[in-house]
Formats: sequence, C-alpha cells, structure tokens
Amino acid sequence: MEEIMKYFTEEKATTEAVAKILSKTIMKYDDLRDEFIKWLESRSFDFESPVTIEGYTVKDISVIDPTMDAAGIYNFMVTLREQPEKAKEYISKGFPRK
Repeated sequence: MEEIMKYFTEEKATTEAVAKILSKTIMKYDDLRDEFIKWLESRSFDFESPVTIEGYTVKDISVIDPTMDAAGIYNFMVTLREQPEKAKEYISKGFPRK
C-alpha cells in the first residue's frame, strides 16, 4: 500500500527496500492494514470499531507501552494474532527491553 510505504520512507526515513520489509508484516492481514491506514490519516488510536485480538486493541497496547510507535504496535498485533501466548507473556512483563 502506497500510504504505508510513504510513511516508512518519508517519516521514518528508511530506504524503499527497508520500507518494504517493515511494511510486510503490517500488510499481512487486511483488517490490521486497513486500520493502520486509518491511523495514518487520523494519528489517533480512537476507532469506532477497533480490531480486537485476544481482547486487546492497538489503543490498549499503546497505553501498556507508550514508548512503542504505531508501526511497532501494529506489528505486535500480528504477533498477538499468530503467537498469542508469546505476545501475552510480553504484555504481562510490561514489554521488557533487553
């Protein structure tokens, strides 16, 4: 999606090759991709009907770890969908940094 590539190349100052890699996970699921595009337009996690995975929305994750940027949060939502137990462990530990 053009909007996502533009975000990574212009706002995150990555090369196009890096932007493709970074955006690949976000674009994996239509619902998360579409919501990320809504975030790009509004810069808010307040959605009327947010994507909810294992009981969490992107807004919930942003509150739990306010240092994580939107791209990180949406990538984490993919982890929450694909590896819920691992993701919930990160959440329960407060997203520890090594």
